[in-house]
Amino acid sequence: MPFRCESLSLGLARPQDLFRVWRKEVFVGLINGVVLGTLIALVAWVWKGNLMLGVVIGAALALNTIIAVSIGGIVPLLLKRTGQDPAVASGPLLTTITDMAGFFLVLSLASLAMPYLV
Repeated sequence: MPFRCESLSLGLARPQDLFRVWRKEVFVGLINGVVLGTLIALVAWVWKGNLMLGVVIGAALALNTIIAVSIGGIVPLLLKRTGQDPAVASGPLLTTITDMAGFFLVLSLASLAMPYLV
């Protein structure tokens, strides 16, 4: 069962459960990342006719999904542990980190694959 904010507010997930929650989130993120990454890779390959473009975009999406679910599961628990309100700060932190990671992943993978993209 993936982590939900209700679990934290109802006391079902505690800050001490950080590793257990992270492990479950990564498992769900791997499944979603692989499925979504494969689908977007196929779309990019068919649309632009470049297999490497599909690999770059698919890998970036898969990795970004794993990062997003990891941050989304861990940040509320860390905020709760430090006495902050997880509902207020989790959204902006998750969005900022996920956006930064997404840009970094796409641009880094594209620069590594540049000889195959042009």
